[in-house]
Amino acid sequence: MIVAAAAGAAPVAWLVARAAGIVAFALLTTSVTLGLALSTKLLGNRRGKMLLGWHQTLLWTSLGMVVLHLAGLLLDPVLRFGFLAVLVPGAAPWRPLPVAAGIVTLWLMLVLASSFHVRRRIGQRRWRLLHYASSIAFTLGLYHALNVGSDLTGARGLIFVGVAAAPVLWLAYARILVPRTKPRTAPPRPPLPSAQPPLAQPPLDDPSAPRAAVPA
Repeated sequence: MIVAAAAGAAPVAWLVARAAGIVAFALLTTSVTLGLALSTKLLGNRRGKMLLGWHQTLLWTSLGMVVLHLAGLLLDPVLRFGFLAVLVPGAAPWRPLPVAAGIVTLWLMLVLASSFHVRRRIGQRRWRLLHYASSIAFTLGLYHALNVGSDLTGARGLIFVGVAAAPVLWLAYARILVPRTKPRTAPPRPPLPSAQPPLAQPPLDDPSAPRAAVPA
């Protein structure tokens, strides 16, 4: 009866949308944290390829949860969101600014996840510059999570911000402000002196060789 009452007070579609949204942001936070840890070389280079794969998988999984989040919003009988409201920033009639932040987060996540498949075409440098948008996606997603719904109000919201933002901010500080130490190199060795060829000595039986004066 308690479950039925809760389902009557809050439609199932809205509960699914809320749960999927929180899980999507948790996966996005984990992906961003892992990406920053890889860029700062704190995890070493031996497992870089494997961790990069996890970074990509977490981002795509987060996108999958966002799709479930949007499906719950479309099926919710109270909000009555249409496709434009969940795909176009500013088109939502309910809380348009926080919802627009979530939609921009969605498109940024899609661009970042797709960039893994065109990494060779755009080059490593452009790919890295593009991934700076992950910090924008994280910030907008956090703003969306705190201003939509009633799950993260009061103390729960502060705890949520601390848990999500603390590792991201610390790694961003390490990535941008902490100077990277260059590997020590041995000082160059001075060049060895070139060997001088010995002076040619005239043969003993050479008549042209100077002879010592004989005393009279």
